[in-house]
Amino acid sequence: MNKTIKLLIEWDSYEQENPHANLDEFCRYYLAKQNLSEENTSANSRGLLLRTMGRITSAFNLYQRAAMSETQLPFHDGFYYLNGLAHIGEVRKTDLINYLLVEYTTGMEAIAKLLYDDFIQTRPDETDGRARLISLTEKGRQTLAECYKYMAKAGEMIFSEMSEEAIQLCIQQLEAVEKKHSVLAVEVKGKSFEEMYNYIKNH
Repeated sequence: MNKTIKLLIEWDSYEQENPHANLDEFCRYYLAKQNLSEENTSANSRGLLLRTMGRITSAFNLYQRAAMSETQLPFHDGFYYLNGLAHIGEVRKTDLINYLLVEYTTGMEAIAKLLYDDFIQTRPDETDGRARLISLTEKGRQTLAECYKYMAKAGEMIFSEMSEEAIQLCIQQLEAVEKKHSVLAVEVKGKSFEEMYNYIKNH
């Protein structure tokens, strides 16, 4: 097959799966695809990817815990609760827990600590007298700004050897997976593994 035609077919296929992508993104994708090793294209590629992501996440968690110990937070995961509220705004406690994909009991205990230490505040929900809404306090916002500086350093420790183009390609390729499972993981909470598997396979 003519190389030009082959490239156009590849672009057409890519554009159908990524309708908002531009030519630069396609070029990065195509070059990365050409550089795939035989090991990465084997049946074990998903396991290899998960192992790689897991090891990176474990290393980052180590750096993140050390970084957050430099702040006023009462526990290192408190950053994610403050950051979640900064992104989604004033919400019910269960909404924040679902957003963070944490267990209910773990989430409620964390929120209670942050309320006690005045990082977040609560008020009645005007639309539902039985519910309460939580949001950041001024102390919470100031602490979060401090956390961002440390988190930026932790991110630099992980990705300092990657080019911006490579980072953008990773984001592009994983964005759809992240969006899908941010929703599905909440929907399958509490189900058995087989129920989770069948539910997600059908969505």
